[in-house]
Amino acid sequence: MILRAAIVFLLVLNIGIAAWWVSGGNAMPAAATPPPPAGVPGLRLVGEPLAPAVRAATAAASAAPVAVAVPVQTPAKPAAVEQCLRFGPFVDGAARDAARAALSAAGLAALPRDTPARSARGWKVHVPAFATRAEATAMGERIKAAGISDWYVMNEGDAANSIALGRYGGEEAARRREAELKAKGIPAVAEALGDTAAQAWLDARLPAHANRTALAAIAASKSVDCATLR
Repeated sequence: MILRAAIVFLLVLNIGIAAWWVSGGNAMPAAATPPPPAGVPGLRLVGEPLAPAVRAATAAASAAPVAVAVPVQTPAKPAAVEQCLRFGPFVDGAARDAARAALSAAGLAALPRDTPARSARGWKVHVPAFATRAEATAMGERIKAAGISDWYVMNEGDAANSIALGRYGGEEAARRREAELKAKGIPAVAEALGDTAAQAWLDARLPAHANRTALAAIAASKSVDCATLR
C-alpha cells in the first residue's frame, strides 16, 4: 500500500515538473537594453527604415563640404647673379697699387691684370669727330671745295661725325697724305690702327654687399664676364 502511494506521488510530481517546463517556467527575464549615447544611431535590422531624426542627421552630414588640405608652395628664392668688374686702365703700376689698396679697404679683393702692347695694323688719315653732324658736313664741303673727292662722314660708333680721308699700309704714306691735306687747310690727322700701349687693370668679383657708388669713386670700371677672370 505504501509502495503504491509512493509511485503515484512520484508520477504526479513528474507530471507537474513537465507542465512547468513546457509553460516557460525556466525562461530568464530579458534584460533591458540601455539607450545609445546621444548622437549615436542605434542598431537596426536590414531593410528597417531609419528614424526621422537619424535620417535628417545623415543627410546633413552628407551635404557638409569636406575640407581638403592644400599644400602651400613657398616660392623659390632666385639665385644671386655673380657680378664682376674690371677697374682701369691705370697709367702705371703705382697707380694700380694705390687703387688696389683702396678697394681692399672697401672690402673688395682685386687681382692685377696686364694687357700687352699691340703693334699697328695700318694707318688712317681722318679729321677728328665734330660735336654735331652739321659741323662735320660743313667740313666735308670745305674738303670738296679743295678738290678732294676721297672723303666720307662717319655715321656710327666712336668715330661718328668724324671724316675719313683714307687708309694706308705704312706710316710714311699716311704722314705724306696728312701733310698734303694740312697744306690745303684741312685739319687732317694720321693715326695708327690698333696700336695700343701696355695697360694695367684690376679684376674683382663683387660680394653681395658691394657698394657700387663707393667703388666708382675709387676707379673707373666696366662689367666683364666672370668666366674670363682667373
